[in-house]
Amino acid sequence: MNKKVKKKPTRKKKRKEIKKKKSLSIFMGLIYVITFLVLTTPLVLIYGPYEKTRKTLISTVLATRHAYLVNDFIPQKTLDKVLGKSEFEEESVPTNTSIDLNKIDVKYDSGNKVTKYDIHTERYDGYMLEIENPHKVKVAMTKHLGKLGQKTSEMAEEHNAIAAINGGAFSDTSSDGVIRAGTGGKPEGFVISNGNVIYPTTKCDEHFIANVIAFTKRGQLIVGNHTLAELKKLDVQEAMCFREPNVIINGVRQHKKEDYIDGINPRTAVGQKEDGTVLFLALDGRKLSKPGATIYEVQEIMRNRGAINAGMLDGGYSTTMYYKGDVINSPNSWDGERTVATAFYVEQ
Repeated sequence: MNKKVKKKPTRKKKRKEIKKKKSLSIFMGLIYVITFLVLTTPLVLIYGPYEKTRKTLISTVLATRHAYLVNDFIPQKTLDKVLGKSEFEEESVPTNTSIDLNKIDVKYDSGNKVTKYDIHTERYDGYMLEIENPHKVKVAMTKHLGKLGQKTSEMAEEHNAIAAINGGAFSDTSSDGVIRAGTGGKPEGFVISNGNVIYPTTKCDEHFIANVIAFTKRGQLIVGNHTLAELKKLDVQEAMCFREPNVIINGVRQHKKEDYIDGINPRTAVGQKEDGTVLFLALDGRKLSKPGATIYEVQEIMRNRGAINAGMLDGGYSTTMYYKGDVINSPNSWDGERTVATAFYVEQ
């Protein structure tokens, strides 16, 4: 009876086996390293010596729709300590939020000239629009109020607009109660269009204080904390709300370079020069090579373009700029342009 003789593995097979073992070893090593980094990086950032990196990263995440990634895992006391909240607030909150309308002398009250400028840096790309006639700047609001927002481009096209940017704050809860849905169906605060309060649709508390971006009948931009009653006295025609901070008030810059408010993100902002020219700004971000801009950088762009007053609008995934029939920036939402509750547009 013949016995089967086991063949010795060839050198080729041995090499393959060694290669497989090496590959498996490398793969398991990578898994270990990634797991280690995932578990330890947050601890190093929070409790380690990298103060600037720590503040920037945490404030960047807190400014997104995914703020829960920080809030759900890090106690508020720890966050306050990490961000140096009390000191941070003292340095960052504007000391003068009362707009001096006498500083704005509107030069153009006819025509609809809009000029586009490209912005390119190592950390962000974007665009600025200069609108000579401030009376052409109007507010649009989603027609699906309470259910769903609209894309900035849709609202612009419905109003036959030359240009538009996304607007103010909105609730992140959908009509069926889903939290963090990001549908943009419900503005926060109040909305004024053509001199009328169009949101809320029921009676609004006229003494509720909100941070506003508003335009008077004379075309003057107002930014800062105001009640609806105050805005009515100032003859405001267009307005929406967004949270602080503002960046320039009465020609005075409101932030130091070391401020870390909202970290590094895509940005939308509006400003005005002394001659009434309105500035729309949209800066892209959240890409590996170009993460975005700080609020301080927004402030400096506005200042360099001559803004005497300037405030922030909703940034991040919402940042959108529409001009002459196209969205000209690169919105960062996973499905392209995000639906929002409000927008500023420039009428024909």
